[in-house]
Amino acid sequence: MDKRKLILGPILLGAVLCVTGVHAQQGEPAPVEIEVPEPGFANDILPTWESHAPPFPYMDGEDKKLSRSIGDVSNGYLVNAAQIPSPHPHMAILPIQNKRRLNFTTQQMLKLIEDGAKHVDSQFPGSILYLGNFSAEGGGDIPYSVSHNSGRDGDIAFFSLDREGNPIEPPNLLPFDENGEFVSEDGTEYYKFDVPRNWAFIEGILDSDATVIQYVFISNPLRSMLLEHAKEKGVDPGVIAVAETVLWEPNGALPHNDHFHIRIYCNEHDVAAGCKNTGRRQPGFEGYYSARSDSVRAAKSALESADAETRAHGLRRLAIMGDGGAWKTIVKSLEDENPLVRAAAVRALSDLGKGEKAVAKRLDVETHPAVRVEIIAALGTLKGKESVAALSKALDSPRVSTIAGITELDERAIVSDALLKLEDARAVKSLVASVQDAGDDVRGRMIRSLRVLTNQPIEKPEEWATWYEENKKKKRKNWLVSGFKDAGFEVKRINMRNVWDLCRAIQGPDHVSHNAQRELMKLAKRDVPSLNWSKDDAYFYWRRWFERRYRRYGAPPIPEELSTLKGEKK
Repeated sequence: MDKRKLILGPILLGAVLCVTGVHAQQGEPAPVEIEVPEPGFANDILPTWESHAPPFPYMDGEDKKLSRSIGDVSNGYLVNAAQIPSPHPHMAILPIQNKRRLNFTTQQMLKLIEDGAKHVDSQFPGSILYLGNFSAEGGGDIPYSVSHNSGRDGDIAFFSLDREGNPIEPPNLLPFDENGEFVSEDGTEYYKFDVPRNWAFIEGILDSDATVIQYVFISNPLRSMLLEHAKEKGVDPGVIAVAETVLWEPNGALPHNDHFHIRIYCNEHDVAAGCKNTGRRQPGFEGYYSARSDSVRAAKSALESADAETRAHGLRRLAIMGDGGAWKTIVKSLEDENPLVRAAAVRALSDLGKGEKAVAKRLDVETHPAVRVEIIAALGTLKGKESVAALSKALDSPRVSTIAGITELDERAIVSDALLKLEDARAVKSLVASVQDAGDDVRGRMIRSLRVLTNQPIEKPEEWATWYEENKKKKRKNWLVSGFKDAGFEVKRINMRNVWDLCRAIQGPDHVSHNAQRELMKLAKRDVPSLNWSKDDAYFYWRRWFERRYRRYGAPPIPEELSTLKGEKK
């Protein structure tokens, strides 16, 4: 796969300045280079940036070798991931899923599935447990699932039999009917749900001391087969009672008739690092609330350290722990003498969604170029009139800096990207005024931002002034609808009645695709990085998301030609 180096770009917050990218002693910025693939990668292969291990602000005395699940299963990430070994004596990853590099998880999940696989092999020698999607190396959203973000989810293929009752390797995650059978459309392929071996796997993970299981999602007919087999086999009623609680057909999602979906709880180290449990509290659940409290106290104490890196880690940790009440304390660190700490304070406030006025005010006086970039990026996420005013002012006052090994960086380039993220019509006026006199490189960034903010395909700077004069009194939502229509998509209004046309618009021109995805995120009340995926992956993801939940959202049924239920990526 051909790759290119990304130094500065639209994804500023995670790319330009990692907290460790500024030297604590000298205060000089360090070069930051991130390799990302060219667009157009195969749909079954995740973008490289999804698999990078994210940095983590450790506190003194914490074990850096432990995996840590951060956030919840749908909005989290994974630190120091354990990679599923390959080859393995008892496990293998299915071919399609193996291409995606989603073979990372927590150390606890890895031990759990290994224990289950070993138990099956002890009863049925030579059995191989086939695995589907787990997590990317650093966790985060994936196109193939709405969870699997933080290393606490894993998909396991069912053990299968052929027509003669012999064990057979599944080619993929196969949907079994209520009789436990899968037959291909042409009738040539047949697979039978192998009840004894599938129960042996469940028995093995229930007996494991690796972690506490929250759910094993499975369809009700297959669940019944397993429980009936256990009773006939004379399994301890206590074990069966636990299995009855853990085995579960989920509500509001597909019934999981094609794989086991295992979900485990946060352990003590996870909770101390910001892990969040959601859903039912099963027998054996432990919240480790004291571990969370201790972590927050340690982060606050770190702010008093004489060491700049320790202070920075404390700030970042408070944000990860979601301690919204600490934001006023964090604001004080915007005045810290060390740029590493100031940058960390800005990032923490951005993550907490607090302190817009203080961050905007800091831009007026901040001189360190790397910290200024962090402030600009933060203002693009905090959103509000203070952010619009501060960024517009920066756009009107060109500043050339040296950062990350690049000389003569025109700050207006990254200001344009931040204004794009604001999604605020007020930003258009400043961009239109500035685009006329900008140099070629900066002008391109400004035009890109204008196209996204307005959903219009205009290229020439002089035409933007004319367009704005004619349309400045209209609301941004009217600009968006007009842009969708001009691009050939019948999005009459941005609401649930038009969700499928918004999905179709994902395949439109870049600015149209961007806006379609952002409006779908707002309708779903769910931010995912689908803008970083190929259009095909984003198109699939959002169709599937609303197809599974259209009743809940009050959307019309999905048109048959858009359905993801046939030929669905697993």
